[in-house]
Amino acid sequence: MRLFLFLDYDGTLVPIAARPAQAVPPPELLQLLQKLVGQDDLRVAVVSGRDLQDLESLLPVPGLYLAACHGAVIKTPGATPYTLIRGADRQQLERLARAAQNLIAGRRGFLVEPKAFSLAFHYRLADPAETAPVLREFLAVRQHHCPAPDWETIPGHKVLEVRPAGVNKGAAVLHLLNQWPGAFPVYIGDDRTDEDAFRALAGRGRTILVADHPRPTAAQECLPRAAVLALLHRLAAGGAFPAAEEFPRSGG
Repeated sequence: MRLFLFLDYDGTLVPIAARPAQAVPPPELLQLLQKLVGQDDLRVAVVSGRDLQDLESLLPVPGLYLAACHGAVIKTPGATPYTLIRGADRQQLERLARAAQNLIAGRRGFLVEPKAFSLAFHYRLADPAETAPVLREFLAVRQHHCPAPDWETIPGHKVLEVRPAGVNKGAAVLHLLNQWPGAFPVYIGDDRTDEDAFRALAGRGRTILVADHPRPTAAQECLPRAAVLALLHRLAAGGAFPAAEEFPRSGG
């Protein structure tokens, strides 16, 4: 069976870090990915909200497929990167980034992360008492510079992601899957943004939520993050993908 393995990065391949720059893959992970992409009946894609340059720097693995910026930018092995969207107004994102930076000036624990086709507003290190009012202000600023319905805001792990409407991991996964007809897709992810991929693959593949405890999700199954590397080791050694009964069911 040909297998197309789709993996989220933050929270799936590496633990969530206080700051994005701190989420660095260990050598063991890079070696595993290199072994996986070398198998004839397996393709591996990392699907992430991070920028393409960030992913390429973190994961210098030839043969790896990359879907960056929530799937807005695609990099297939040996090919020039391309985007699945057209006309996203980067000037709007730049204005939003400046306004968000002004909003958090003098406030500790907040971080504005501009990306090529999106913007992440992190508050993991912020004082909980200050978080709610700042988030309300940020959402008002977002609506002014990047209004709905052309833009959407997706909550994540102590982060709000602003992205063009229609850009999501589900669309990216289906696009990549169409490039290898007949392959069986497996998607593994932990975040709200991975739910789009879970829904896109419903009825046609395996979808696995990475979580220590089952929770409501569109994924079929649940896997603790500590078990992700063990699963990759099994595949790298030529083992078959685990049967569904080996994983607990998701929270529904």
